[in-house]
Amino acid sequence: MDPLMLLFLLIAGLTGADSVSTVSRVSAWRGGSVTIPCFYGDRYKTHVKYWCRGDYRDACTPIVHSDSPQEGKVSIRDDPDQRVFTLTINNLTAGDSGYYSCGVKISVDSDAGASLYLSVTNGSPELSVDKQEVTGVEGDSVSVQCRYRNSDSLKLWCKIRGSCTSERSGSLDGRPVLIRDDTVNRVFSVTMRALERKDTGWYWCAAGYHQIPVHITVSQTTTTTTSTELVILGHDEDGGNTDKPRWEQVLDAVLKAGTGVLYLICTIIAIQLHWSSCRKRGSNQREAVGGANTNHRTHHPT
Repeated sequence: MDPLMLLFLLIAGLTGADSVSTVSRVSAWRGGSVTIPCFYGDRYKTHVKYWCRGDYRDACTPIVHSDSPQEGKVSIRDDPDQRVFTLTINNLTAGDSGYYSCGVKISVDSDAGASLYLSVTNGSPELSVDKQEVTGVEGDSVSVQCRYRNSDSLKLWCKIRGSCTSERSGSLDGRPVLIRDDTVNRVFSVTMRALERKDTGWYWCAAGYHQIPVHITVSQTTTTTTSTELVILGHDEDGGNTDKPRWEQVLDAVLKAGTGVLYLICTIIAIQLHWSSCRKRGSNQREAVGGANTNHRTHHPT
């Protein structure tokens, strides 16, 4: 790998577990929004986190703090369990371009943080994705479309504070990954297969020196079982095991279904016979009444 790219990867967040880290260069659409994750070590779990404009080492201008979160143009959310706080900036304008910092308050005169550059463009960003939030199911796969402008740049898929993979490697921390680069449409597709719950987390696409964070959530598979399926699987409706061979369980289910169908057919035939008998009796009664009226008119004196 190019030594400059290796240096970029180190700067972009593949640093020690106790440091503050984030991506280094992000581009976004004017009028759109972007979410940026900032990671920190265990010792900062209870500290106040903040987002500011400029370099945190040069007393950058605070925008929002985790102890007074906002909902609006800029919002912050801290997740101490995952040791990450996220910043979301909405309604981006060209004036929002510039350097920003993820910061952690340590003391009055000392902070920890990491800086990045945000570029807001009128046209296509240097690198973008359709969605920064992607969901998948255990055992299934997810795909992310990373769109870029510079076709000559090296394309990577990385797990933040983890490893990276390119089109040639095909795996990420043991997870099968397929990367296909469509240089004509300038999009490289990343597909992660055989997902596990532990794959939930933040990743990023990289094209050259630009990155865009993507959060993947892997949910647990859910199954629904009907009463017939319970019988076939060897469980009665009370949750007990029938302890029957599978072929007997299938046969029992078929016989029960056949009995129900036969009962329905017999019921329909009985109803038809009943109505036929009723119609016949009604017809006989009308004929008898008609004959009596005829005889009565025949013997009537003129």
